[in-house]
Amino acid sequence: MNKKSMGQFLAALRKANGMTQQDVADRLNVSNKAISRWERDECAPDLTLIPALAEMFGVTCDELLKGERILDNFTPEKNEPKVDKQIKVLINRSVSSFKTTILISVALAVVGYICMLGISYGFYRPIVGFAVLMLFETAAFVITVIATNRLKDVKTDNELFENADKALTDRFNKSLSFFSFVAFFTIIAVIVLSVPLTINKTNYIGAVVSSGYYFTIFVPVIALGLALLFFTTKEPYSAWITGIPYSASQKAKNPTVFRMNLFQFGAVVLGGLLLIIAPYFASPSYVGESAFYIIVELLAFSLLFFSVIVFLVFVIKSTDDRKKLAFYGLRNLLLIPCVTLCASAHTVSYVIYDVSISNPSYKKYDYLDYSTFLLGAVLFVLIILIFKVIAIITKNKSQDPV
Repeated sequence: MNKKSMGQFLAALRKANGMTQQDVADRLNVSNKAISRWERDECAPDLTLIPALAEMFGVTCDELLKGERILDNFTPEKNEPKVDKQIKVLINRSVSSFKTTILISVALAVVGYICMLGISYGFYRPIVGFAVLMLFETAAFVITVIATNRLKDVKTDNELFENADKALTDRFNKSLSFFSFVAFFTIIAVIVLSVPLTINKTNYIGAVVSSGYYFTIFVPVIALGLALLFFTTKEPYSAWITGIPYSASQKAKNPTVFRMNLFQFGAVVLGGLLLIIAPYFASPSYVGESAFYIIVELLAFSLLFFSVIVFLVFVIKSTDDRKKLAFYGLRNLLLIPCVTLCASAHTVSYVIYDVSISNPSYKKYDYLDYSTFLLGAVLFVLIILIFKVIAIITKNKSQDPV
């Protein structure tokens, strides 16, 4: 008996019948490790199992022991359609079960948020509501992790998956990345949306942020930030969870655009921050401004002006990437009014409370107009989000077949 040819023959028969090692092991009531050892010719099946193996694969005991077909008209290729059907059934069944589990996870996350709102505004106990919310989110997170790992195991542990065509594998990877990302993102979004409800604006134990303030201020601002986070992290997450290489950095895609964004966006943000903290350097005297205040403001406006110069230099100098440079450069320039609006919300004033001719004393008042600051922040995020969506739509249209 040629043990090597017998092991190869067993492996060929199993794959031709669209079966996994685990399927064969279950039918013979043995471990899948035993099947693996047989196919690697480390050992041979017990003689009592030979008839069962022959019946399972539709061969004779002599053929199984010999390690080859005796009849000349046998061709394993005849069973290839069966293999393809088995692969489709495997993928469709796994994806369908995964989607159902993910929907349950998302439903738990949403129910937790509803409980948070009900406990906060029905019983005025936002901390208790947040604790109940975290129980739901923890359960949803665990369910999502288990479902995701199980679906990934189908891809890594099943040999039939190696024979799947590109359309099936693409569908599998897309379902794995999209639905798991939606579940994880929903859990994070619900927790972030619930945090403002725990803010106690008074000294009362049962205090909760007013519903009007919460739904008109916090929810829109957080929703915009979450939308930007969704579009920014979706593709890198998909590459990580599926193991498909993806260059997430704009530098790898287009070095010129990356450099312009680095200089321009950095200058805008840093200039805005300097404008926000500039009032701290103002002089209590109304006669003139302090030297530090003037230096900080000059530096801030110089950075904003530098972002404009960077845009013009890159657009004029480059010819191949001019459209992309103009697109992202315009986005960065539109952020300048946003940061200046945020800066205008912060003011510092001084009032004389000890009138003395030789050494007057001043009392400092630090004031932040929240509505103006939030308006600038919302516009900042909204501009980035709009341009991100436009870039995604444009990219998808350019990839569509003509």
